[in-house]
Amino acid sequence: MATIMAQLHQDHLNLSRLLGVLKHKLALLKGGERPNYLLVQDVVAYIVDYADTYHHPLEDVIYQYSAEHYPEYQEIFNEVEQEHQKIAQDTRAFQELVQNILLDAIVPMAQFIERLEQFVNQQYAHLNREEGRVFPLLERTISTAQWQEIEQRLQSREDPLFGENVADEYKRLYRELISESEII
Repeated sequence: MATIMAQLHQDHLNLSRLLGVLKHKLALLKGGERPNYLLVQDVVAYIVDYADTYHHPLEDVIYQYSAEHYPEYQEIFNEVEQEHQKIAQDTRAFQELVQNILLDAIVPMAQFIERLEQFVNQQYAHLNREEGRVFPLLERTISTAQWQEIEQRLQSREDPLFGENVADEYKRLYRELISESEII
């Protein structure tokens, strides 16, 4: 349990850090600064690549197991799994918007700011829901033996940004995180 939950908590801290960078950029945008679309693209690409294709499916395995073994909480776990699907869909739509802007599509700044704010708020709300309600429920209900059983079902993957080795496609984002942490 400790290993799986520690990884999930760490993933959430890492995602929060990225969202913090976007939130800071959002405040600057509202103040009239030009957006750094490449940075936004990098953050969204990471979320699609890691959170939506590894982190959320990992959680979904845990939620499905928990729903089977603790049917009284099935509704909570099903809601969060559905939220994962909605978030993945919305994230891809936002990613497409950013990619179109980088390909010179004209998008009014007010519309971009609104979509960025929605994206950041949706991500934060999801993290807060899991950290505040779902994870404590998992930690209270699942036994050590059950965690071992769950762990056998899971596939592991190194985080391409916060792992031991930063993947090439995230080096620019990594440098931005380093410089942001010096500012914030």
